[in-house]
Amino acid sequence: MSRLAELLRVAQALVFDFDGTLVDSNLIKQRAFECCFSEFPHRLGEILAYCGRYHHTPRWEKFRHVYERILGLPYTQAVETALSKRFDAETTHEIIHAAEVPGATAFLKSVRHRQVTALVSSTPHEVLLQILAARDWLDYFKYVQGAPVDKAAWLKEFRTKHGLNENGVVFFGDTQEDGEAALTAGCAFVGVGSEPLGVATIASIPDFTVFIR
Repeated sequence: MSRLAELLRVAQALVFDFDGTLVDSNLIKQRAFECCFSEFPHRLGEILAYCGRYHHTPRWEKFRHVYERILGLPYTQAVETALSKRFDAETTHEIIHAAEVPGATAFLKSVRHRQVTALVSSTPHEVLLQILAARDWLDYFKYVQGAPVDKAAWLKEFRTKHGLNENGVVFFGDTQEDGEAALTAGCAFVGVGSEPLGVATIASIPDFTVFIR
């Protein structure tokens, strides 16, 4: 933890993933995919395995993959619209009211005036803004970027824009894909949660209460 404490002391910017990192919402989204494809029970296991494996893939790309590659069905605009509405109905309200990862609000409050804070998420941008506003979290971030977004490219551009070195940006995430994005962008990575991520991290923390004294 001393290495992490020193890194946070010198870092100029802190960037956060959203689902599973700041809010306990991964299971909500898993249940939403299950609802969206409930009429295909014979392929549901394969569908959920795919949707749960690619955290950074936008939902509409997952919908297309499931229809065309798993179900062998045509993917039309009408199908996308119907699935998106169903997914939003199952997730947005639930995520607005979902429990935060312990200590998240307190940590965000403690750093927002000391360092540049940013949020980058695979949640569609307008939906993400809606959720943040409803949770009264918009003021915690100077920059917010939702999908469509390539996290690695966004982090690299963020570093370049602010002229920051490798220790200048710390990215907090909860998936191996988050870690790989940080590595590609040359950012330090902190894994959040209890699951091993299989990527190099500066530190792994169970939640943000480790920073609260």
